[in-house]
Amino acid sequence: MKIYFLGIGGTAMGNLAILMQSLGHDVCGSDRKIYPPMSDLLVQHGIYFFEEYNPKNLENFAPDLIVIGNVISRGNEEVEWILNHRKIPYCSLPEIIRKNIIGGRDAIVVTGTHGKTTTTSLITYLLSINDCNPGYLIGGAPFNFPSGTCYGGSDTPFVIEGDEYDSAFFDKRSKFIHYTPKILVINNIELDHVDIFRDMEDIQRTFSHVIKLVPSSGYIIANGDAANVRQLLPVPWTKTIFVGKDDSNDFRITDEQFTSQGTYFTLKGDGNQWQIKSPLVGRHNMYNAAMAIVAARYHVGGNLKVDWRNFKGVRKRQEVIFNNAHTVIIEDFAHHPTAITETIRAVKQAFPEHRLITTFEPRSNSACSAYFQETFVEAFRGSDEVYIAEVFKKCNESLDIRKLTNDIHYCPAQPVDISTIKISFPRKINCSKQVFLFLSNGNFSDVAQHLKVAASL
Repeated sequence: MKIYFLGIGGTAMGNLAILMQSLGHDVCGSDRKIYPPMSDLLVQHGIYFFEEYNPKNLENFAPDLIVIGNVISRGNEEVEWILNHRKIPYCSLPEIIRKNIIGGRDAIVVTGTHGKTTTTSLITYLLSINDCNPGYLIGGAPFNFPSGTCYGGSDTPFVIEGDEYDSAFFDKRSKFIHYTPKILVINNIELDHVDIFRDMEDIQRTFSHVIKLVPSSGYIIANGDAANVRQLLPVPWTKTIFVGKDDSNDFRITDEQFTSQGTYFTLKGDGNQWQIKSPLVGRHNMYNAAMAIVAARYHVGGNLKVDWRNFKGVRKRQEVIFNNAHTVIIEDFAHHPTAITETIRAVKQAFPEHRLITTFEPRSNSACSAYFQETFVEAFRGSDEVYIAEVFKKCNESLDIRKLTNDIHYCPAQPVDISTIKISFPRKINCSKQVFLFLSNGNFSDVAQHLKVAASL
């Protein structure tokens, strides 16, 4: 079958295109801006893509099916051609995953406002070293696997990142509603995606819908320390396993230690005890690891092998792209205030003797809006300098970065543009120990890579 991916540059769309190609389909796609890591992965797998939207792309490729990404809206040239001509069937990304990839397999669906990509990678890694041959679809580029996707075996589990964002312009349900979870992981629930969710109650409502899809033979693995999660669970139709530090949890995290080499903790529950040494730094990654262990344990059983020594993480998740005696450069995906706070805390734990220079690009719909205007003020605490780039997409009520930097009182903070970063940041490199932390859920105009080149000279 010839499959065309409209919006192929997204991490989920690009990885699904790679997966469908691996299954023997002829794959192509289009997007306006495609940047690493997805552009690199598509090229590595020999998948051709158009870097513009044009109906001629569809006419020339003549697909049998079109997968339309959720960033695509009415007014897109190719969408209008599809709807006007009615020649080619189309579907959303989660729809083709459910029908063509998951099918009747046991799906392990990882949800939550934060930590989905890392936790999905951790579960996949654990199942792999326990010889489960899992399939997976990860919304990123994990370093332990050739790409973020693999079919696995026809009767083996499929691990997938379950996004609460909507499916397509013609299907406003959350993507995870399509994935029929046997094991549902809920890391946390916070208000995000304020462009489509009204408030916390609205987000909890969509999570309550996916909870209703877990069968009586399945499991819900939930962060028992998160109040917004506890409000939805337990439920009478399936078993809920709570994970966290509180005594009321079924699996308890104890004896945690955060060091520059990684995170150490003990996980106890259901007659099992694991002494964990994780290479991932930070409290949020401790929860990610604990949730992954419990989810894998309920698929594998009590003899689960847990060994993180060779786990390498995911690209742009606290990714150290340069490190010498005095300069460290890190890229991270954080764009929500809570994620920014946890990332800064983790970086300070990893490099306690370094000054921290944090640069943030407001790029997601929520970050670009004024919704987090006040919350962002405290999010960067722990930094020694803060720089806020211009919002990526202006909206009716955009984030006021000048007000934000004026309100940050605990360290020097200022607005900055991309060209200034590329000119002035290399001048900051000196013999003192410094971490340059770049936060964005996009490519941030390659400012981190530009600084890496300067630091290498």
